[in-house]
Amino acid sequence: MTNNGKGIPPAPQPMHAASQSFQRRLFPIEILHEYPNNQGSADLGLIVSARDGRDYAVKRTTDGRGKIPASEYLCYELAYRVLIPTPHYELIKLSCGDLGFGSLWEGGVKKLSQQHEILELLQGRIPVNGLPRFLSRVYAFDLFVNNEDRHWGNYIWRSSFDGNLVALAFDFSRACFETGHASYEAFEVNCNTQRAFKGICLTNNYIRQEAIECLDDIGKIDSQDIGEILDGMPAKWLSKSERQDYISWWDSKDRHDRIAYIKGRI
Repeated sequence: MTNNGKGIPPAPQPMHAASQSFQRRLFPIEILHEYPNNQGSADLGLIVSARDGRDYAVKRTTDGRGKIPASEYLCYELAYRVLIPTPHYELIKLSCGDLGFGSLWEGGVKKLSQQHEILELLQGRIPVNGLPRFLSRVYAFDLFVNNEDRHWGNYIWRSSFDGNLVALAFDFSRACFETGHASYEAFEVNCNTQRAFKGICLTNNYIRQEAIECLDDIGKIDSQDIGEILDGMPAKWLSKSERQDYISWWDSKDRHDRIAYIKGRI
């Protein structure tokens, strides 16, 4: 094709950021088996084996206040855009016909939650690639999405090629639509997010500039991208009015004021 009749091909058009993002499957995955969760999580009631040969931790609209799957979906997609690693996720078709948010149950990973394990990790005796950068960005991200429940059980530590570990963040059940995306529960002194942050600071694993850059990256995401994220979410998870309200909030001064407020507090 030409654009001027002289055999000159048209100039390539700039690609919107959202169109470069990972394109997920169009259809949800059916399950083979359902297992009740015995992992001690207050917000996870179901683990499934799915037809793709993988196991998933599944969040449903019957969990919490009903907005946990929507919160997980949005936060995973936002994290992807600001380079915070999370496990793979899929939409899972449950036996009742509803759709759930399935976070891949990672194999070959460590979950460190005992106090002595966390201390060894924060002091560098358990080497993790880029740990201060990762923890600093996750902290800023959690404050923005109002995740009040970032504790040490909500990280996965995957083995890397060099023998060190690589960190992934998961579980945004108590964030965003579930807690209120414009409030500030994640700043409460006694919430898990702040308790964990104390240890991060005391062991010199906090880099404020990384946290600021993460917030700047969030600030660059536009409402068109947010609309495309929400369009990919199952209809039952958020009503049309709730989706439009969130897009409007994202496009408003209030979102930028929130980012500025958080920068002033960290």
